[in-house]
Amino acid sequence: MQRFMVIRRRKSVWFLLGAALYVLVILLGLGNMVASLASVTDKELPVYSVQRDEPLVALTFNCAWEENDIPQLLDLLEKEKIKATFFLVGQWIERYPDSVRQIAAAGHEIGNHSYSHVDFVGAGEDVIRQQMEKTDALIQELTGSAPTLARVPSGSYDSRVIRLLRQQGYEVIQWDVDSVDWQRPPADEITERILNKVQNGSIVLFHSGAATTLEALPDVIAGLREKGYRFTTVGEMLLKGETVMDHTGRQMPAES
Repeated sequence: MQRFMVIRRRKSVWFLLGAALYVLVILLGLGNMVASLASVTDKELPVYSVQRDEPLVALTFNCAWEENDIPQLLDLLEKEKIKATFFLVGQWIERYPDSVRQIAAAGHEIGNHSYSHVDFVGAGEDVIRQQMEKTDALIQELTGSAPTLARVPSGSYDSRVIRLLRQQGYEVIQWDVDSVDWQRPPADEITERILNKVQNGSIVLFHSGAATTLEALPDVIAGLREKGYRFTTVGEMLLKGETVMDHTGRQMPAES
């Protein structure tokens, strides 16, 4: 009988130890889940689009390589009475200062797209600051004002990069509609892609010097207007006051 009681006590001890271990595993699992949710919540995102009730859209142009189409592009935008946002690479600015002056003189918005289009992910903070400050200085010298908008090279970023750029005073701008014009698709494919994807507050990506962009733009503009869209710059479309970002990078007003 005594031996039977000892065995029962041992079983009870093992049962309690097992139960405690099970609870510990559950708690650790919940802790990891909470940590994962926190990491998602803390992730820094650039602005991909803006929540707007009005049918607004912003056309943006990355200028990093060629500039052979800048005069025609500016003529088209002037004819259509559209102001766009141009993100300029510093080395492009050095090669084509007259084009920078023309973009600014036409009243378009200018943003910083780094100095040499180096990938910021993995780059040191000093490198990123130098890339941005050097390009700011070039833009300031040619236009009389420094940009407040930035676009990371190749759209490549992580939370550290976005946080650092915001600490430098930039709002970081991505896009939610990509023309993919750098791949040189036919003009009608560019037009169809954009018209199918655009929404209120969309930011559309183009590149200067892309082979079929100029050919596609008149139909893109006409198609968007037929859908009721109006054109504005990124800076004008961004929300004022307190804002939040959803998981897609859509800028939204903060809840009061």
